Amino acid sequence: MDDRTVKAARFDARVASPGARAAPGTNPSLGHGPDAAPEPIMDRGIEAGTAWGIRMFGLDFAAGPAAGILAATALQSSDGPRLVVTANMDHIVLLSENDAFRRAYDAAAARTLDGMPLVWLARLRGQPAARVTGHDLLAHALFAGPAGQRVFLVCSKDAVADAIRDRLVRSGYDPAAVATCVPPFGFVDDVEYGCALSARIREHGTTLLVMGVGAPRSEIWVTRQGAALGTPIVLAVGEAVNVAAGLVRRAPIVLQRAGLEWAFRFALSPRRLFHRYFVRSWRFIALVRRDLKERDAAA
Repeated sequence: MDDRTVKAARFDARVASPGARAAPGTNPSLGHGPDAAPEPIMDRGIEAGTAWGIRMFGLDFAAGPAAGILAATALQSSDGPRLVVTANMDHIVLLSENDAFRRAYDAAAARTLDGMPLVWLARLRGQPAARVTGHDLLAHALFAGPAGQRVFLVCSKDAVADAIRDRLVRSGYDPAAVATCVPPFGFVDDVEYGCALSARIREHGTTLLVMGVGAPRSEIWVTRQGAALGTPIVLAVGEAVNVAAGLVRRAPIVLQRAGLEWAFRFALSPRRLFHRYFVRSWRFIALVRRDLKERDAAA
């Protein structure tokens, strides 16, 4: 593991002095604002580079480190995009209801455990697991990725697109290597728009496509476009893009470690997240019970 990868894996929090440009490939940090970085939540074994296969809900998950997951994804041969998805409780519920989302997950190049309840569930089953979030993946991909990569970010708002692009340019990216867009409402089912955006992404020569418009839209749209996008690595990381842009705060480390990051997010957006956390989440319990029964039956 080279020095740049080690720095990104540990979320090096040193910040360049005002007006200075970070060298390409270094990490000016991601986290609670433009110049802050959260401590990674990883076990020592995961940080050292150990990876385990985890089987739950009929899917295989990779458990860290983020750098290793991205490296393995980059080595996969494909004639289409190599999608990396980050599972949480809500995703598991959506997978049981939305066939298109399930197809996207089935076709993904890599799946990580983003939600702490999933990590705890894996550990209760005796499977070594660590949390690998969209924040972790995004930090490594943007600031410890290969030199000369070309990044395309699909963002939720113009303010996010402008802020993240500015941040990447200030960190050392060639302005021509960074492109952004903010798709209109309903873009997932707009065939004409999808063709136009896919062509733009491909013509940009995109090697890293970052989807920041949330699940299940990001995953479904990428899977539907397929080879029209070229062969970039695709990170479906939703809110992590807003955090990386410095426009949304991430929960303090103590809440992340306690599995209470959801509560911090709810406090920031109660109206938007109430149904997800206090209505939909109860379905997760039934899905866990069903998965345990299927596992016992197969044993």
